[in-house]
Order: sequence, then structure tokens, then C-alpha cells
Amino acid sequence: MERTDNQPFTFWNSRGQIVPHLLYEFFELQGIGSHFPDDVNKKNSEPVIVKIVGNNVSPVNVGYLLDITKNHIMQVTAESGEAGPILDSLHSKTSLFGDKNLKLLKTLKLDFISDTADTGYFFFKNGIVELSADGIELKPYSDFDNYVWEKSIIQMDFFPVDEIELDKSDFMQFLKDLTIVEEPEKADKRFLSLSTAIGFLLHRYKNPATTKAIILMDIYVNGQPNGGSGKTLLLTAIGKLRNLSIIDGKKYDQREWFALSSVDLSSEILLFDDLEKNFNFEQIFPIMTTGLYVRLKYRNHVWIPFEKAPKVALTTNYAINGDSESHRRRKFEFEVSPTYSATYTPRDKFGRNFFSDWDVQNWNLFFNAMFRCLQMFLKHGLIASESINLNLTKLINKTSEEFVEWAESQISVDVQNDKKLLYDKFLKAYPEFTNKLKQREFTFWLRAWGEYLHYDVSESHSGDIRTIIFYPKPLNDGK
Repeated sequence: MERTDNQPFTFWNSRGQIVPHLLYEFFELQGIGSHFPDDVNKKNSEPVIVKIVGNNVSPVNVGYLLDITKNHIMQVTAESGEAGPILDSLHSKTSLFGDKNLKLLKTLKLDFISDTADTGYFFFKNGIVELSADGIELKPYSDFDNYVWEKSIIQMDFFPVDEIELDKSDFMQFLKDLTIVEEPEKADKRFLSLSTAIGFLLHRYKNPATTKAIILMDIYVNGQPNGGSGKTLLLTAIGKLRNLSIIDGKKYDQREWFALSSVDLSSEILLFDDLEKNFNFEQIFPIMTTGLYVRLKYRNHVWIPFEKAPKVALTTNYAINGDSESHRRRKFEFEVSPTYSATYTPRDKFGRNFFSDWDVQNWNLFFNAMFRCLQMFLKHGLIASESINLNLTKLINKTSEEFVEWAESQISVDVQNDKKLLYDKFLKAYPEFTNKLKQREFTFWLRAWGEYLHYDVSESHSGDIRTIIFYPKPLNDGK
């Protein structure tokens, strides 16, 4: 770093002793300072150390500060050979790099380029893509005064293509494959629905009225979840455009101190991948509605407020339990068509791996396909998908595959069914449930079965005999 008089900037005195305020002036000249992610709530939030180059911002750690400090000392003293005393001073004053001292760095108020209610932005080597419902425009970085997280810049160039060219995209066909059903009209609606879900995740604007998690699940085929259907691959694709943090859904535990440590200030989507059956969806309500507190190992913990917190996506081979209004308000569920499986992958169809085997043209078509999805969301909002087997999936998730198969032939309608007799018959058919299924839970299964078939359910008892009756609801005659 040079002074205006062309003399090297030094942060030490004539005796080689480091002068703290000069060291911190050096950091400032390097574009380094403190940034509060939650600028409104500084009193209760911790700053992070960042470095600015142009309008690009990146977090830096203490190791980086020590490295540039040492390198500058070596560079300035290269000819004189006087580095020794200065380095000795550096070693004796490492407390200058401690947490309390680093809070004395200049506070930087950074306004980042943010999506708005009707506009989205993406950052490439050759410029910034500005998207609206009706247009795509590539603009130079010099048109913008605000900042960009360096991690958000895609290290490729982008060029718009027309619809005819876009149809050649492997990825566009992949999206259509995830929405295939027998009826073409229903498949078209499902494609639009999935497109708006992708667009929702790509759109960084946070609307407090739409605090939903995008849930991708399998359609049950012959009573079995169809693993390998492309759910995680789709979220990985979104992660090529937005900063994606992934939580192993099988291991996530809200009570674990560092459960969200993979999240940082630049995270834009938080994926809970491959959730197990009976995942407690309520665990992540606060993340979607208020923000999240990220506890980091060996670093200051960070509070990320709602408007800057990542959007949430989930993948699962099952269905997410919960039918209350608060659950429904926070769910956007989409059943992925069973086009792909563990034995038939996109590589089998297209003859190449997504991403790793793509050339520049494939990547550019992919970007254009994803941008069309965002445009669909900006134009239509989130469009719910008509259920395929979702209600059956939820019933199996609440009960068991064995019970659903058994109930179809063993439960009578319009007659009084003795709950105890039904329970004993089920255990006789499936003795493996003997020590893990209680009568009370079995009664819950019976009610869930009735609700799935839209029966009116009536329960009564006489002495020790408890009964349940399933009444088919009368057909709606339009009156």
C-alpha cells in the first residue's frame, strides 16, 4: 500500500514496534472493516470482518489478516533486511488480532444489490443479469453503486437465448421429466407449478406474506418411495445460481449447538436434504418466519434477520407430517414424477453428467432455463400443484404401508367395527407390529384412513366395547 508521497505505508515506528492505530489504518486502506449483517439491530448482533475490492465483498478471517500483515512487512523491508524486529513485535502483539481489538475496525455500511418484489439479479463475469417478468437484460457492474458478495459471482459469462434454442437444453427436458403424468394438460400445469417453485427459490426477495418451504418428495409407486428421482439434483442445480447451504436431513437436530454452522451471510437457500420419515417440520418454523441464529465453531456467532435469511427447501422420500393451518401456510409440496430412479438416471438419458460434462453452451442454456423459471414466478407467483399420490403418501407416513394394504380389504363401511377386533386382526396379519403398535395408536390409524377416503367417522362405546363407523359422505348434488 502506497502513501501519496510514494513512500511505503508503515505501521511500525523507528524501533520496529507495531503501532496499533497505524495497523488498523493499514487494514482500512486494504478495504478491510467490520460489517453488521443486521444493521438495524446492532446492539444484539455481532459484526463480521470483510474485505472490499471494487463492489465485491468477501468475508475474511484472522489468518488472512495475519498473512497480509506479515507479507506487507516482508515486502517493505525486502531491501533493508530489517524485518526481524518488526516480526518480533508482531509475534508479541497478536492480541491486536483478538476478538475485542478487531471490533475496533472501521464499521462499513454496505448496501448490497438486492432483489425487489418484481426484479431479480444474478452476477456473472461479464455483467449483472437483471430479470423481470417480461425481460432479461445484461448490464455492466459499473451501472451499480451497491455491493455484491464475491461468493455470489458465477465465474462464467452469460448470453440470452430465444425459446427455440432453449428447447434444446438438457436441463429444460429434465424439468419436464420431473412433471410427467399421463394427462398432458395436467403435466403442463405441473411444469408451470415446478417452474414457479424454482423461481421462488431463485428470487432473493423475502415477502413476509409468503414464508413457505419448498418440499420436493417422491410419488409413491406401488407403495414404495422412488429414491433417486432427481430431487437433490434439482436443488443442486439451483445451487449453481444461488448460494446453497446443505444440512443432512437424517442427522439434523435443532438441539445440536452447531446444527446450522454450514450457513453464512452469503447463504441464500438452506436445504434440508433427504429428511427421514416423521421429521418434525415445526423445528424450522422460526427459520422461515423470523430469521436464524448461526453458532459457528471458533468464530463469533451470527444472527441473520428474516429479510437476509436464506429461503428453505426440503427433500424427502416421504411426506411431511402436519395438517394444521400453520403447517399448510408454510408448505409448498411438489411430487416429483418417477421418470428417474436409482437404475435410470439423467446420465442414462442424456449420455453425460449434469454440470461436470457440460460445455459452455450447455451451461448457458441451463442459466437461461432457470431464468425462465424465475420469470414464471414473477409473473404468476407460487402455483400449487394438484396432488398425484400426496394424500396416500401422507396416510402411509402417518400409519404404515402394511396397514394401508390391510385396511383396503379388512375394514367394513357403514357398519359398527369393533376397534379391539380390528386391532387383533391386524396384529395377526402382521405380527411384527405386536410389540410396537398400541391400541391407542391403531385407533389413530383408523381415523387417518377414514379421513383419507373422505368418510365421516363416528366413534362410540358400550361397556368395554369400543366401535368405529365409517360413513361415505353423500355426493354433492350442487344444491
